[in-house]
Amino acid sequence: VHDGVRPLVSLEVIARCYQAAETKKAVIPVIEIAETVRRLHNEGSETVNRNDYKLVQTPQVFDIELLKRAYMQPFVSCFTDDASVVEAMGIPVYLTEGNRENIKITTPFDLKIAETFLSCST
Repeated sequence: VHDGVRPLVSLEVIARCYQAAETKKAVIPVIEIAETVRRLHNEGSETVNRNDYKLVQTPQVFDIELLKRAYMQPFVSCFTDDASVVEAMGIPVYLTEGNRENIKITTPFDLKIAETFLSCST
């Protein structure tokens, strides 16, 4: 499963995902978080260890029968991607290395970043 809003995905990321999927039923690419992360709560906020978190990308690769079964579940508002739907069934999701250039283009600023990547790669 791949987002059309991530047109800069590399062949290496795609290959890593499919290679891992040969032995795992659910695979997603992730990247490290470089920024400081804060958790919000009623009393304010606090810094959390960013090493405990990853940013999720696509493509996300699943055993097709597993994915079909996952989408038979009732909708839950915490579903944010296909991996969260599969994970709700108790199926572990395997993480593989993504890359920072595989950005999600959803704002004009994101588009400028993508244009910069493309102009540098030609």
